[in-house]
Parts: sequence; C-alpha cells; structure tokens
Amino acid sequence: MRVARIEDARSERETMTCAEFQQALPHIIDGGGDVKYEEHLKQCTVCADLVADLRYIAEQAKLLVPMHDPSPRVWTGIERSLLREGLVKPAQARRGLLGPKLIWIISAAIGVGVAIYILAR
Repeated sequence: MRVARIEDARSERETMTCAEFQQALPHIIDGGGDVKYEEHLKQCTVCADLVADLRYIAEQAKLLVPMHDPSPRVWTGIERSLLREGLVKPAQARRGLLGPKLIWIISAAIGVGVAIYILAR
C-alpha cells in the first residue's frame, strides 16, 4: 500500500503542466515530441486542441499563394492618407542632419583624406 502511494506521488510530480507543455510547443509542432508530451496530449484536451489548431494553421499556410506587391498608386495613396492624418511628416522634413549637402561634404572630406594618405606614402 505504501509503495503504491509513493508511485502515485512520483507520477503526480512527473505529470506535465499545461505551462510546461506550451513552452515546448515549437519543438512539439516541428518534430512531434517524446513520450511525456504525448502523454500530456492524451490527458489534456485543451493542449490537444491547441496542437491540432496550430498544425492545421501551419498546413493551411503552406497553401497560401505568394502575394504580389501592389501598384505604386496604392503606396502613394497610403502615404497621402498618413500625411493627411499627421502620422508621418513630409519627406523633406524627415531628412534631418544627413541632408544631401552634409553627405556631399562628408564624402569630399573622406576623398581628401584618402588622397593625402596616398600622397604621403
């Protein structure tokens, strides 16, 4: 009788919780899992349904057709809407410090530095 209680206590401690099971979901979905995961799936309908749903979603996602990029008109319309709503600033206002003049000055300085280095050798 005492041996049976010890075995029952051990099996209760070895019972996987749903949280432990869900932490291992990526491994389970990709490759299946080992006996302890399968045992949890047999005992827990919530996790079994979750795994079934995730596998179904993964299978259906494989059937999606590659999407084509929308025309430039669509992007222009989105940009105009965002500008109108004040969610983005016009392109000129976004340039900040690295405007075309500053980039040209930095490029020229690098070029002069390379020329001086080559001449000094």
